[in-house]
Amino acid sequence: MAKSIMDTVTQVEAKVVEVVRDLREPVVGYVQKGVERVAERLPAVTYPAGLPAPAEIVDSQYRFVSDLLAAEYELVRGVATAVSPLVGVTPAPRKAAKAAKGSKAA
Repeated sequence: MAKSIMDTVTQVEAKVVEVVRDLREPVVGYVQKGVERVAERLPAVTYPAGLPAPAEIVDSQYRFVSDLLAAEYELVRGVATAVSPLVGVTPAPRKAAKAAKGSKAA
């Protein structure tokens, strides 16, 4: 059976995700080594008391982007479904598990 364009796109996307995941360990390792090498050469720094910790900021932004992506998905999926009859395509059934992931109940 011939490969569809979506099969090809999905395979490339999976490889991109795999590359990013594979980069985690070496990148974090190099950053840790850099910190270890310069830590004793830098003056002591006190993190501002009123600011959230860097990991808290990352977690907050991840939640925001996840919710935003879910909202964008709902919008674009609705538009795609609405225009499907104009191009003679039957809308594909929704994959509820992926669509609901990260979205908040209204």
